Amino acid sequence: MKALLIWLDGFFVLPYRLVAEPVAAYLLGTATLALLAAVAGVCTLNLALRMHGKRLEKYQNAMQHYNQLGETALQGGSKETFKAVNRQGHEAFGYYFSLSGALFVASLWPVPLTLAWMQLRFGEVSPVLPFSLPLFGNKPGMVFWFLILYIPLRMLSTRIWRRLRPGRPAPQLHA
Repeated sequence: MKALLIWLDGFFVLPYRLVAEPVAAYLLGTATLALLAAVAGVCTLNLALRMHGKRLEKYQNAMQHYNQLGETALQGGSKETFKAVNRQGHEAFGYYFSLSGALFVASLWPVPLTLAWMQLRFGEVSPVLPFSLPLFGNKPGMVFWFLILYIPLRMLSTRIWRRLRPGRPAPQLHA
């Protein structure tokens, strides 16, 4: 793993060298890496959704089917039928939820890679804030800076991806 991180160092360090002022360079470089990690995650998620979209759709259709059957059973007054159908609906939901969660988690693979590189390159170096944050103090650390940049960039890159592909939308993960 260390050999991979050393090989990636030449690419990952480039945005940190664009600005001479150290704090601005740190924030610009970290924002660039966060954006790259977000885009790689979104691309991974969409690829995984393309690969497993039919299975997700099958589970979603099964959930809707069992929901309709359960409502019909309740209207008919058959409690035993409702319980049996509801059990099958819960099973379909469990499969759908598990697969959706696994696909999302798989899209987070760039985050630990990027943080490992940042730890190797910067260690404990972090910009100092002029004020103190609860739980973090005035020197929050690289994970704080990365995540505070990554989360909004991930949300933004997901929205942009959806708008760029209106003709061929990837299957959506539904709650």
